Amino acid sequence: MKKYWKKFLGVGIASLLVLSACGDSGDSGSSDSSSSDITEDEDVELETYGSGDEVLEVWSFTDEINTMVEDYFVPANPDLGYKIEIVNIPTEEFETKLDPIISTNDAPDVILLEQNFAKKYVESGLLADLTQFSNVIEGSEDTYDYVKGIGTSEDGVFNATAWQAAPGAFFYRQSMAEEYLNASTPEEMQEKIKDWDSFIETARELKEASDGEKYMISSSGADLRFPYLGSRDTGWVVDDELVIDDKVYEMMETANMMIDEGLMLDVEAEGEEYFAGMNSDEIFGYTLPTWGLHFWLKPNAENTAGDWRMVQGPASYFRGGTWIGMLDNSEMKEAASELITFVATDEEFLTQWAKDTGDVVSNQKVVEAIKDEYSDEFLGGQNHYAAFSEMIDDINTDIITEYDQEINSLFLDDALTPFSKGEVELDDAINTFKGQVQNSYPSLTVE
Repeated sequence: MKKYWKKFLGVGIASLLVLSACGDSGDSGSSDSSSSDITEDEDVELETYGSGDEVLEVWSFTDEINTMVEDYFVPANPDLGYKIEIVNIPTEEFETKLDPIISTNDAPDVILLEQNFAKKYVESGLLADLTQFSNVIEGSEDTYDYVKGIGTSEDGVFNATAWQAAPGAFFYRQSMAEEYLNASTPEEMQEKIKDWDSFIETARELKEASDGEKYMISSSGADLRFPYLGSRDTGWVVDDELVIDDKVYEMMETANMMIDEGLMLDVEAEGEEYFAGMNSDEIFGYTLPTWGLHFWLKPNAENTAGDWRMVQGPASYFRGGTWIGMLDNSEMKEAASELITFVATDEEFLTQWAKDTGDVVSNQKVVEAIKDEYSDEFLGGQNHYAAFSEMIDDINTDIITEYDQEINSLFLDDALTPFSKGEVELDDAINTFKGQVQNSYPSLTVE
């Protein structure tokens, strides 16, 4: 999931892409729209592929779809007969750009959705039911259940699917594991961090053996939050009421303790120091999903490449992923279904995409067929694909709600970060968090 995230090393963030209001022709969908209908300013960039009079308009937070369309979909469909216009919008701006027009005639035909806000749109009633398209349904037979689960509304309507599976792992430095922890294999390392008690004891062992020079992890917001949230029994909202699972409290206590004991460097999640640690000899490990290996760790670990390994870590979790659906008011539904079928279900494409990018795809049949072919030099020859494939079945999607994007952000800013740093007491942090959730969602019950 290549998103518009900041990196410490490598190129900067791509240009922000914003779609302004289209012409007021009165036609639903965008079958008659063109780039001339879009008022461009210095922040607007529009990529067009294919040719024809009609236009399939796609909004995305990831430029992966551009590569898929330009290098795979269009060449595979030389007689396409319509244009595909793609607008990429940074993740943090996507909802605010889409929401005002999503139910109007200016809405795009196809939208790509990050996992944190996918459920919001899946439950909106504004996406088309994909079961009306036989090509999508037939192609989705081997799609992992968790992928289809996130794309299915509470009333059982299949509204979105994905090309990617994104289980999470713990990536660690092999040289440090051998020198300080007497762990020479991933199997031995996994045993030392098989649960949270083991993880904490191993962090203490690392600190003592290294005379306090090494840190187990870099950031509570990045390295603790996702595994803990992924192992909850209950999501943030159940029956319109805010629920704070016991794992949330456990996470906060763990973060506070690890900072107090000097087991964690305690830097901003996804900040400059966070990425810098990947290229230094100070940080032992990071919790990252499939895409985090390729788009975050590898580009920022030039000096440490080859010294990384991966294991499941103390908890099963997943992070991110890209879902794709179409708006129900689109006049380009058949064209939209062709694109969705290709990028999310076509076995030939997904096989080639996996081989070209190393991405773990959403089709179980494809994954099983190719998983034993991999050996990643960055991971010292370890087969990341086979390792990730074993983690997918443990993913729990019952905890995903339509409120996750906002509530996750509020929890990080108003509860986890200030409490872990010792700035506020636990009860005060939780009460502030609850108040912010109530302000954001007045209709929810918050007790």
